[in-house]
Amino acid sequence: MKNYSLRNRLITWITIPIIITILAVLVFSYVSARHEIEEVYDAQLVHSAKVLLQLTQHEIVEDEEFDLGVESVDLQHRYERNLGFRIWAKDKLVTQSAASRIFKNFDARPGFSNHIINDEEWRFFVYLDPMQDIKVEVSEHYEIRFEMIFELMLSLIIPALLALPFIFSIIWFGVRQVLKPVIAISTDVDARGSDDLSALSDKKLPEEVAPLIHALNALFVRLDQSFKYEREFTDHAAHELRTPLAAMKTQTQVLLKKAADMPDCESGLNNLKNAIERAIHMVEQLLVLARLQHENQPKVKLDLSLLLIDIINDLAINAQNKNITINTSIAQSVIVYGNENSIAILLNNIISNAIKYTPINGCVDVLLMPEGVLTISDTGSGIDDKDKKKVFERFVRADKTGQSGSGLGLAIAKWIANANDLQIQLADNTPNGLTVTIDWNT
Repeated sequence: MKNYSLRNRLITWITIPIIITILAVLVFSYVSARHEIEEVYDAQLVHSAKVLLQLTQHEIVEDEEFDLGVESVDLQHRYERNLGFRIWAKDKLVTQSAASRIFKNFDARPGFSNHIINDEEWRFFVYLDPMQDIKVEVSEHYEIRFEMIFELMLSLIIPALLALPFIFSIIWFGVRQVLKPVIAISTDVDARGSDDLSALSDKKLPEEVAPLIHALNALFVRLDQSFKYEREFTDHAAHELRTPLAAMKTQTQVLLKKAADMPDCESGLNNLKNAIERAIHMVEQLLVLARLQHENQPKVKLDLSLLLIDIINDLAINAQNKNITINTSIAQSVIVYGNENSIAILLNNIISNAIKYTPINGCVDVLLMPEGVLTISDTGSGIDDKDKKKVFERFVRADKTGQSGSGLGLAIAKWIANANDLQIQLADNTPNGLTVTIDWNT
């Protein structure tokens, strides 16, 4: 399952309800504003009708020929085209506004009503005075109401739209601040080495994160204790095995001298001697691994060029015994950062393996470049691609030469490389053999 971002989810769960709430408020505001505007404008129509009746009632009753005609257009406001009125006395039209002339013979029913005239919607209110037989009609173009609703909604929507980026910025910043402790813990854990099992800081932690940190610290304690027991067992077991194996080797050598005239016994004793030597080598490698894992490995600046030359000189006798030529191209004064003892073991294991698995009369090339990249190539049988990653595991051997070995050399080399932040890679050598590359620039 694909991982998800806690920050993005928090922002989403906060912003979506805010957006939904704003939309709901706008819808409610629209419905409420429309209802109130309808009430206000309807009340205004009623009031206008009553005022017109009071202003004209007396003249109409006193003068049966009363006729005001059409109102003067010179006094009109630009919005008056949306308002109209008509007054009848005994079914005779005595006056009307200029906007009402488009109604012609249209007769609205008493009270409120809506009608479409010339493809435009109008709101009518008709007031009847049965005592005086006077009818007052006032009308209003619905455009006024729609315009008022639009202006009111615009006054709500624009501030909301302007406020949204500000709100989202605050939410983003707030979520980021809240998640800072989690990010700090993640950075701390990511920066640790594989052997750093010290407790995580539990200061200034959110209540929701504190239990996780406490659980991790407890796990680190258990893991550290488990690794300690494992290292102690390996160390003790290797020490206990070293003494009897040395005694067995000595006894085997004595028996070989006594069996010089017994070819059948000599062959079996040689096989036993080789087996004991393999066991001794494995015990020594286990001791090396246990010591490396148990001891502190301080890192300092060291001259890799001098260290490499010393190791090659120490291993020169092994190469001479097989008539193997060691070709070197070592840049001078290559300064790197690491633990000198463990890096010496790493280089010794790699070069020893190159000599060990190179056939008689072969060659080993050692190249150290000024930028801190070391390559060691041999002319042995090499390693299949499918086995190149497996050989870094403990007790795994993938050689094709039948040479004896413990399967720990490359595992130790990989552990040292990880502890010193190095990159170690295997590749095929041309035309045959293996090339090991160690890079200090990772």
